[in-house]
Amino acid sequence: MSSVQHLQHKREELQQQYDLLSEKIKRLRNDSAIEAGSLVAFQLNKEIERFEAERDRLANQIDNLESERIHIELFRLNYIKQVRLFREFIEQNRIGAFLVHGLPEHGQIFLLRRLLNAIPDGSVTPPIQFHLSRKAFRTDIKALWRELGRQIGVQDFSLSEIARNVMSQLKNQHVILVFHDMDCIEEDYLDELIREFWLPLVNSTQQTIYSSNEFFLLMFLVDQDGCVNSWNIAFADEFETLWQPCTPIRLPIIDRLSDQVLVNWMENAIDALPTKVTKKIDCTVQVILENSEGIPERVFAEIFGLCGYSWEQGEDRWLKL
Repeated sequence: MSSVQHLQHKREELQQQYDLLSEKIKRLRNDSAIEAGSLVAFQLNKEIERFEAERDRLANQIDNLESERIHIELFRLNYIKQVRLFREFIEQNRIGAFLVHGLPEHGQIFLLRRLLNAIPDGSVTPPIQFHLSRKAFRTDIKALWRELGRQIGVQDFSLSEIARNVMSQLKNQHVILVFHDMDCIEEDYLDELIREFWLPLVNSTQQTIYSSNEFFLLMFLVDQDGCVNSWNIAFADEFETLWQPCTPIRLPIIDRLSDQVLVNWMENAIDALPTKVTKKIDCTVQVILENSEGIPERVFAEIFGLCGYSWEQGEDRWLKL
């Protein structure tokens, strides 16, 4: 069963409970009117308050499910080139690094979540995350090794011991590394990160992980400012027979959204969107683009607003890995 179908079934169940409570409240109000001024009426009013509170809770749950359904549909908007390349990669390889990049507000975390969702059973293994905006990580590669060792439960923070533990974990689960805030470091630091961190890890594990193995060693470099693309780093734009896992793959840069991409998405998501949004799709798309300039995260916020929801209220939850 798909996520959308699951949400639809859940919504129907909650709606049935909501309708039953509404019917109970209606009957209790009638009974209360008959027993006006009596102790029974007081007790009935207390019952009404309790049921109304429960009904309000159900209404909030239904509302959250509706916004979640739209959110799921938004994950199908954009990033086609990036997801296609990544899915082709994981069908053939088990070790790889990827640059996820674009200008500010282009939905890099949305794309990253799409990629993580494409990994078989990827949701079972939470990624190990490094925020390079932290001063300790910006100035010392060894701090990355210590953090990796800490998160995988190694007492001895030596490179060899960490690598052995990573190899051991790869027998039973994925090892997924995410480096946020690449725009907070310098070009030389990224070069050093690849040489002193990723390369030794690849060299240590490459002989023990084969294409038949179901688990992955993956690294994602997330650039929120679009600056890394201009650096003199040896990226690969595609993987061929000569490609080696030590060379990060540069996924296509995230572009602004076009009217045709939005129209196609809205037509496919028509069952999840309110009719007021899909009644005149071409006009709605123009309004969205005028207000957002096609910048992905602003587009998402516009769509949520048109559907009657606040993007800001759920943004932290939706952008969390």
